[in-house]
Amino acid sequence: MERFLEALSLDRMIQEFLLEIEQHFEEWYPKEACGIIAVVKGKPVWFPCKNIAKTNDTFVFDSTEYMKIAQKCDIIGIVHSHPDGSSTPSINDIKYCNSTGLIYYIFSYPDMELYTLHPEREDKPLYGRLYEFGVQDCFEAARDYYLKEGLDIPNRIPFEEKWWLKDINYFSEEYIRTWNFKKVDEMKKGDFLTFSVFSDIPNHCGVYLGDDIFFHHAVNRLSCKENLFPQWKQHLTGIYRYAP
Repeated sequence: MERFLEALSLDRMIQEFLLEIEQHFEEWYPKEACGIIAVVKGKPVWFPCKNIAKTNDTFVFDSTEYMKIAQKCDIIGIVHSHPDGSSTPSINDIKYCNSTGLIYYIFSYPDMELYTLHPEREDKPLYGRLYEFGVQDCFEAARDYYLKEGLDIPNRIPFEEKWWLKDINYFSEEYIRTWNFKKVDEMKKGDFLTFSVFSDIPNHCGVYLGDDIFFHHAVNRLSCKENLFPQWKQHLTGIYRYAP
């Protein structure tokens, strides 16, 4: 291990947890291992996490575990391994690093070579985007709308696909309150809207633009403006307004 510390100029936080990280990688080998670097009371803390991905060559956080960590501390980095491979980021690593807005610390394993990937926020047009879950989807469309309006809502939690079938709620009133949004009864321009489409749990979102028009990005469609009534109004389950 000492030779790696001598050979690499590692982030000081990663150096502090390197032995624990390597042990975590070993426990999950040959599957990718993942974890979180967070700040608790001003100090960095390493959280080893589960990888619930079905294949060995990718990682997916358990949302319940991730959200518990996010609620009690500030997440500042994502750590994961590339078993029997290089530390060079994959296309998905780059996409998800950018969408979460978090630094990715990518290690080859067992060599333990590190690549530190920093997020870049691309200024993309709001309308006409191709849909890609976790990268260009309803949450990203809403977040980018607010960014253009000068309001920076928190980076996304890494969503699990079809979360509403797993009893996971990324659009709960409790969570949306952490953005400084409160639930209201009547719609006003700029309100955040949640929809439960054939589900008891919200599984879509958008931004109200006024006059029965809202902005959103639905699966298998381009991002666009659309009428709420009649198709979408029937699925509307939450109206939230920024209230710092």
